[in-house]
Amino acid sequence: MKTITKILSILIIFISFISFGQDNKGIEDEIKSNEETRKERVRVYLENHQNYKSDRFSVLVDVINGKPIHVENHNEEAARATRTNFLQLDGDLQLDLEGDRLEIGIWEVGGHPLLNHLEFRDDNGDSRITISDDVDQSSFHATHVAGTLAAKGLNSNATGMATKANLIAFDNLSDVTEALLQARDNDLLLSNHSYGVPVGSLDDNEWYMGAYSGPARSWDAVIRLNPYYLMVVSAGNDGNAVYQGGLGSRLDKLTGNKNAKNNLVVANASDVELDNDSNMVSATINSSSSQGPTDDGRIKPDITGLGTQLFSTSNTSNSAYARATGTSMSAPNVTGSAALLQELYSRLNSKYMLASTLKALICVTADDFGPEGPDPIGGWGIMNSKKAAEAIINDEDITMIFEHTLVNNSTYTFNVTKDQFEELEVGVVWTDVRGDALENDINNPRPALVNDIDLKIIGSDGTEYFPWKLDLENLTSPAIKGDNTVDTVEIINIDNSSNDTYTVEVSHKGTLDDETQVVSIIVTGITSSTLSSENFTTESTSFWPNPVKDNLNISSKDFGFSNEVSVSIYDIMGREILSVSDFNNPNALSVDLSSLSNGVYIANLIDGQHSIQSRIIKE
Repeated sequence: MKTITKILSILIIFISFISFGQDNKGIEDEIKSNEETRKERVRVYLENHQNYKSDRFSVLVDVINGKPIHVENHNEEAARATRTNFLQLDGDLQLDLEGDRLEIGIWEVGGHPLLNHLEFRDDNGDSRITISDDVDQSSFHATHVAGTLAAKGLNSNATGMATKANLIAFDNLSDVTEALLQARDNDLLLSNHSYGVPVGSLDDNEWYMGAYSGPARSWDAVIRLNPYYLMVVSAGNDGNAVYQGGLGSRLDKLTGNKNAKNNLVVANASDVELDNDSNMVSATINSSSSQGPTDDGRIKPDITGLGTQLFSTSNTSNSAYARATGTSMSAPNVTGSAALLQELYSRLNSKYMLASTLKALICVTADDFGPEGPDPIGGWGIMNSKKAAEAIINDEDITMIFEHTLVNNSTYTFNVTKDQFEELEVGVVWTDVRGDALENDINNPRPALVNDIDLKIIGSDGTEYFPWKLDLENLTSPAIKGDNTVDTVEIINIDNSSNDTYTVEVSHKGTLDDETQVVSIIVTGITSSTLSSENFTTESTSFWPNPVKDNLNISSKDFGFSNEVSVSIYDIMGREILSVSDFNNPNALSVDLSSLSNGVYIANLIDGQHSIQSRIIKE
């Protein structure tokens, strides 16, 4: 029955993509036409203002209501803050992820990364950076961002997040069209955009802050057309800027593409304090990090990385390094980390995650800081790559990562049992259809959301739990819980000592555009699922604790094991490294793993004709 359901789901997805694809050419043509119209506005402005001169940090990209619009440039410390070091070569999870053979797009203002910097050369001495635009100069900013993404680590303090990833570099002038083509033709999974329109350049165009404008709409279309592609963008560095007409004190600073629904917007932390086990103790937002939310009250930025005084590559020579601060630096911290999560997922599942699934995983596993719940300053919190990786490793065991195609007028439900000692976290994220652009209208609260998906959890006693959302009546107050009608990210947390069974309910309002909507679902904090083979169809077996430090326990609540039971431990390359068959008590198995290095293993239990496998994390 499960196989039939999967086949039906695949058919529904395939049919929905075919029907949606009929409009792809029209959307692509519209994006190209809008870009050409924008460039023509710039050309006419420059023709009529021949004395205009841009500085080396910014580029004129548009003219709105007669006013010029500019964009400007907005690692070891970063890797520790986001716990990405656990995933890297020689990291404590023993995953040795390097972003090998992955490509990351990098769009920049005013120059490309220094191609021949020693940190960007592969084992053959060739640069891992490809310049795809007619840009004839390197820039410090692009080189520093590229280093945070992918420096190989000749200087260990400047090691990038994905040390073997290849970078495809562009300038920002045709970013939407270029990203569309790279995602469509070259299967680009991730891109980094550390630039944006500064608040100070928007005199007489204050409506632009927080608005779901043309650029936001275009990027939503690109991501919707290419569901595996995720655009990661810096929030901006206007946190200390002051202007009239914002949504609240020190709020409403996001501009242009940062107000899209389907991208991932990154704030900048100035410091992240961890305990001896690398659990977050506290974090502080950098005061310069631009605040949200969007005009319709969506939770933006989405996530926070570390971008303060990052040590990375410089373009002053092929072996130069320097420090820099800003969301320009926190964005590649997140982008490169996300690339490693895709690499891990692909290694274990022979496919990549949808962009909405990757986004859901990052948001659900983030470390909350500041007021409880999400906020318009740091989003869902500090990215926690370790927790995200553990969720991937434990998928179908103590976590769930999957997609479901919701059809019109349907409700999807499933049951989970909460682990008594863990917080139950359930997240639903979807790549929404582009909405209508809202321009020249300051603080228009009309939702940009098209397909309004709803998440709800029901306890065994009938108690209903709702997702987080911002209090639209008082945006400076902590987040509240209730029916969320604006966000494409809905997350519910249940933190109590119960091991109750809960029903998760996913539904929708109104009529779904295109009749269907693929939703990504992440669940953490549940008890081990039933691990079974054809011979174990009813028995429930638990491998605990997981992660494990010393002794791995294996027990069943329904039956005892025979005297012939054996347990073998394999590494993720399939090599057997430990086997135990002489147990003192076959009804309560215990395997000593203290001699093993930290990492990911497969425990294989054999009892006669029965076999059960479970992924184990050794800490």
